[in-house]
Amino acid sequence: MISLREMSDEAVDERIFEIKGRMGDELFIPVHHYQRDEIVRFADCTGDSLELSRVSAATRARFIVFCGVYFMAEIARVLASDEKRVFIPSRSAGCPLADLAQPDDVERLWNTLERTAPGDYVPVTYANSHAEVKALCGRNGGLVCTSSNVEKVFARVLEQGKKVFFMPDRNLGVNTAFAMGMAAEFGVVDRYSHETPASILSHPILVWDGFCVVHKVFTLDHVREWRRADKQCAIVVHPECDPEVVLASDYSGSTSKIKRMVEQSPPGSRWVVGTELNMVQRLKRENADKFIEPLDSRVCMNMAKNRRRDLLAVLLAIEERDYSVEVSLPEPVRGDARRAIERMLALG
Repeated sequence: MISLREMSDEAVDERIFEIKGRMGDELFIPVHHYQRDEIVRFADCTGDSLELSRVSAATRARFIVFCGVYFMAEIARVLASDEKRVFIPSRSAGCPLADLAQPDDVERLWNTLERTAPGDYVPVTYANSHAEVKALCGRNGGLVCTSSNVEKVFARVLEQGKKVFFMPDRNLGVNTAFAMGMAAEFGVVDRYSHETPASILSHPILVWDGFCVVHKVFTLDHVREWRRADKQCAIVVHPECDPEVVLASDYSGSTSKIKRMVEQSPPGSRWVVGTELNMVQRLKRENADKFIEPLDSRVCMNMAKNRRRDLLAVLLAIEERDYSVEVSLPEPVRGDARRAIERMLALG
């Protein structure tokens, strides 16, 4: 039998479509905006991480092959019912941002906060985090948030007279504080902050010192260069970018917000977009009546790890009832993480 490596791209694609046709409603393939085109073509749905996880939980399909990075597949596993099985084409498609907030480090600092200022803080984690971090939030009255609703989540915590302990993305936390008029009211913590807690407890917002390796590389110089080159363009960036980049741009928003803004703009609109290159190039192709260029060319190498042959390998394994590569979580972690997500969803 010919190996997957020896098959042509066309043959691999044909085989994937054959299996999709054969499995029908039993199979659901959600695909993140940052995926390669070779994966997007097989999508049953495209979106950001939480959108796709919610759709995955609602689908009647028994087999979900989540094309994104690993924390996204974990969210789908948390929300999907027990009879569903969740897979990811490449299990090595991780997230450096999530890795910067290791569960043991987060829990060590959380325990210090609780010991020093019991009941003062509510833990909030960005969706871009490990399931164990979401579970810590779930069992301590905390929430998950996305780049779309982080301001709403922060506001709810602060309205209750509590303080926010947010992880793992420093930029998203700081940009949210700026947007809420609290530019001087945040503190930055990391894995060693439990050693000197007294200096940080005066802040109503504590943010973990993590960053997205893709969005971190967009700079103020990139914005200035585009301002000089094209005075009519609108610059929109993801809020994982540095605060100075967000403040210098015209708009910021989640991947879904960026996509919606560009698509709904009138013909002839001019856009410079600061987020992952695969998404920007796809926006450009699908909106040929507009000028769309990347702020700078940056690819998420972890998202790019999902390739057509990986997808086919998973589909073949499912057909052979080999579930050894499915995404699984211990039930206590899954249950606690679900509580944190459900608290977010209850906000609307």
